[in-house]
Amino acid sequence: MLEKGKIIKLDDKKEYLVVNRMELHSINYVYLITTTKPLEILIATEKVVDGKISLEEVKDNNELDYVLSKLVLTKEADE
Repeated sequence: MLEKGKIIKLDDKKEYLVVNRMELHSINYVYLITTTKPLEILIATEKVVDGKISLEEVKDNNELDYVLSKLVLTKEADE
């Protein structure tokens, strides 16, 4: 599983920093941001398939809103 602070390179050849991760309803979500400008944010689900980490971008607006709201609440609780 990806850890906060880890830098990864995805198939789009861009490097992303793992900003946060959380589990909601047995689904692992990761919050990624590119390491170079222009900054891009990516929220994805994380699964292990055949021993490899697989990320799938969250594209459903309702799911994205829900995950982002939970990430904000988690960040506020950490502070």
